[in-house]
Amino acid sequence: MSPFNDATKFLRIAAMAIFVYDWALTLPAEIRMYRRQSSLLRMSTACMMLILVRYLGLIALITNFIGFFAHVFVDNPKDPNNACRLYFRVMPIMQCFASWASHAVFVVRTVAICNVKGLSTIALIFLAVTVSGVEMFSQLYSFFKFDVGSSGNCLLQYSDDHNLSYLYYLVRVPAVNIFSWRPHFLPGPPQALILFAASTIFDVVIIVLTYRGLSVKFSNLSKSDAASTGFNDVLWNSSILYFSVTTFFNMLNLGFYAYFGNSNATVLGAMGIAFTSMMSARVILDLHSYAHRPTPSYQLSGLRSGEQTSRASVGPSQVSGQCTLKTCCLTASQGAPYTGSDKFQADAKMRDSGIGVFRTVELRHEYEYDDGPRRGANVV
Repeated sequence: MSPFNDATKFLRIAAMAIFVYDWALTLPAEIRMYRRQSSLLRMSTACMMLILVRYLGLIALITNFIGFFAHVFVDNPKDPNNACRLYFRVMPIMQCFASWASHAVFVVRTVAICNVKGLSTIALIFLAVTVSGVEMFSQLYSFFKFDVGSSGNCLLQYSDDHNLSYLYYLVRVPAVNIFSWRPHFLPGPPQALILFAASTIFDVVIIVLTYRGLSVKFSNLSKSDAASTGFNDVLWNSSILYFSVTTFFNMLNLGFYAYFGNSNATVLGAMGIAFTSMMSARVILDLHSYAHRPTPSYQLSGLRSGEQTSRASVGPSQVSGQCTLKTCCLTASQGAPYTGSDKFQADAKMRDSGIGVFRTVELRHEYEYDDGPRRGANVV
């Protein structure tokens, strides 16, 4: 067995192991998301996308595993009932389905971040649909042959006459001279060596739009440490990291597909499927957890037993103090007696549109004071 065959085998195992480990880590968050659904027949957009992107990716990995590691395929390619003949197109199609679910997640998230409307949204959707069509076409058009390995597994074989599998990672390229031109310095098949500057353009567009959208949202903030920290938190919580990881693996796969004209090109295929599915699922789960994170509720304690207390309404301008990790000392300003409810609301601007998380949160704080001179108290 060649070194590349060994590498392909080990990387497939590693991809499945990483996927299962990530699934186990995020399973509690996934269960919490399911429990928040009103019913199984009325799931939120985010929940449906999570199911599609996670489990279509799992199916794609399983079909990849079966084709490579199973030993049940008949070594008679001319037999019309040959199991490999019936199976060899399943994996590329499932890979496309998993990729389409990931595109949907990234598009919805980008639209939510950038708050784009009208033609901009239509253009982004059109790009995603075009990319999805090119991916399916390139996969089905390239795999015209199959081979049964020496161990009885089912292997995809590229067609030398029309290998367009690189388009799955290239996303789109000009149609001029697509079958004839190739750079002189690369040995791969001519169809697989076209305009590397256009590689992974869909992922790059998503990253640029996401960063730009968040920059605009934070452009009016002062350059304080708090504003900078808030920007960085929202930036990374809004999926830049996940988009970048997906883009990185797409570029690696593009390089392998461009350099090799045989089955060695698929050495990172399973890893790309796993990370694309994992990153897309993390986008949804992290943002869902961020939107539904617990909000603090404070109550003053430490009052002397038996003392009569008065309940008052305190506005943000009437309270000052310094907060620590465990306690928060609040001092009420001197002046007229406080009357009314003992609760006030502090609004945090956030909006929750499926996986485009930002929602309005109510923070309720309760304050109690002595009848005598008002003094500071610790929040426990």
